[in-house]
Amino acid sequence: MRTHGSRVIGQSLLVIAIALAVACADGTKKMTTLPKEGNAGSGNEAPTTVVLFKVVVTEDGKPMPGILSTVPRWKWHYRVNVGGTNQPLDLNSAFAAGQIDSNTGAIGWGFVTLPPGTYQLAFAAFRTRFAMPGARRGALGHGQSSASRVEVPADANLLYIGTFAFDCHKADRWWGYVERECTQLQVSNEEELAQDVASTFLSRFGALQTVLASTAPADSSR
Repeated sequence: MRTHGSRVIGQSLLVIAIALAVACADGTKKMTTLPKEGNAGSGNEAPTTVVLFKVVVTEDGKPMPGILSTVPRWKWHYRVNVGGTNQPLDLNSAFAAGQIDSNTGAIGWGFVTLPPGTYQLAFAAFRTRFAMPGARRGALGHGQSSASRVEVPADANLLYIGTFAFDCHKADRWWGYVERECTQLQVSNEEELAQDVASTFLSRFGALQTVLASTAPADSSR
């Protein structure tokens, strides 16, 4: 028989779990929502920067966009994971990147909104193995790439951190789906394309700055 004390403990743990889930969802929503006004914080909120990036994929030698939208669900798509440099990124914390609109999302453009600082950023996908140093592997074919280092300057309202290019191939065929393996990640500079996207959709945030992410491992040892 469960005692009154055990029921209270169980209810308390449930409340904590719900609170953590709500806090996580709220934090993700902030990172995937465009600020109303550039770099100016409101109230007690810290100033934030729109961090713009693009994902592309070469699959078995064929170039294609890295789809960041999670709709439709059966498409092969990438999620993003962002955090500080003090500990490794938890694969289960990956989320759908911010979308400017459906057209730019379909060709690999996405964003996160972050306060100035130093971050590590990785990409995750289902049915995918990332065969590279620092990559992580989860259940049911859920994989995460190595993390890149991202510097967000204090004076940037709008920042382009590069085009993340994955080299992948079809590795195994399971019942109902194909598993892919991504073996390389490079960051290239497509600043002209980023300027076009910024001027068309994000001009209210001012001039676009470019600080490319580094594929050198972010320091997560401290």
